Amino acid sequence: MMSLVTTNGAQMRIPRLLILCAVCSALVPAHAGADWFVSPFIGGAFGGGIAEGTKIDYGAAAGWMGRLAGFEVDVSQRPDLFEAADVPDFLLSESSVTTLMFNGLLSVPLGTERVRPYAAGGVGWLRTRIGGDDDFIRGRSSNVGFNAGGGVMGDLSDRFSLRGDIRYFRDLQELEGESEFFHLGNDKLDFWRATVGVVFRF
Repeated sequence: MMSLVTTNGAQMRIPRLLILCAVCSALVPAHAGADWFVSPFIGGAFGGGIAEGTKIDYGAAAGWMGRLAGFEVDVSQRPDLFEAADVPDFLLSESSVTTLMFNGLLSVPLGTERVRPYAAGGVGWLRTRIGGDDDFIRGRSSNVGFNAGGGVMGDLSDRFSLRGDIRYFRDLQELEGESEFFHLGNDKLDFWRATVGVVFRF
């Protein structure tokens, strides 16, 4: 009889121990080790002499980050990047640049795990689409390019952070596009991107 009572008590304690272990695992700070992350962002593209003013830029990054190093895949879209005040709409009614970059990340220790500056850089593709009414100008290209820059992540909780980032992008091949008014050849697209976003770690 005593053996039966002991066995039943142990059986009842096992689920409680499993629940306790699960709770403890969930409470372990995410930044204590390595994390997978997803980071949507929004900001602006500027500079490079292609367009006037700052153009909207949005996208997302996903990757893995350890204490000192990591990697990410960064995808972003810039509608109307080539739009300029002195160019009629019928010449550039459609223009956009999409980038897909494969980057390495290097974290810079500050002595605190809540704020983490980082450097980023890598290579990928820049896809350019330019078009005008009645085919005054038409061009589409997908070229190899690179990006380099950095930013800072600030933890608000173990699974959620804010992120500020600035990058320089450059196309390694010439833009393609012809018009009776101007020529896009012999130019390599380059611009800066500044964004803010959120980071979800898991």
